[in-house]
Amino acid sequence: MGNIMVWIWLAVFAVALIVELATPQFLSLWFAIAAILCLGLSFIPGLPWWGQVLIFVGASAILLVALRPVCKKYLNRRQTATNADSLIGREVRMIKEANFDQLGQAKVGDVVWSIKAKDDIPLPVGDIVTIIAIDGNKLVAEHKNA
Repeated sequence: MGNIMVWIWLAVFAVALIVELATPQFLSLWFAIAAILCLGLSFIPGLPWWGQVLIFVGASAILLVALRPVCKKYLNRRQTATNADSLIGREVRMIKEANFDQLGQAKVGDVVWSIKAKDDIPLPVGDIVTIIAIDGNKLVAEHKNA
């Protein structure tokens, strides 16, 4: 059984690596590393297959819990907001009042956007508001000092 475990661990490594390359989420990587560890252990005479499986499960769990958060933190750099997402947090001046039953308008750059008042608090013309969210094709805003 010792010789077949070499092939099994190679297969586990290959599958885990292919899955990680297809979906780079730092999830399957730890199984691939544990499979390489068990591949090396499969050459130790007298180590039963179930012992290798227990080591694989333990090593995978330890690697997953200990290293995945670290890798995600340092390798997934903050992504720059683009398009409409970059509008969140911007301050704009109202050009048409928004209240509980009517959408208002504000000009952001060269584009006039529909503005929905947060909590239906009226946003009069000329007020400076902060964009806090996007709801479909409308921006949700609140008073600047809210």
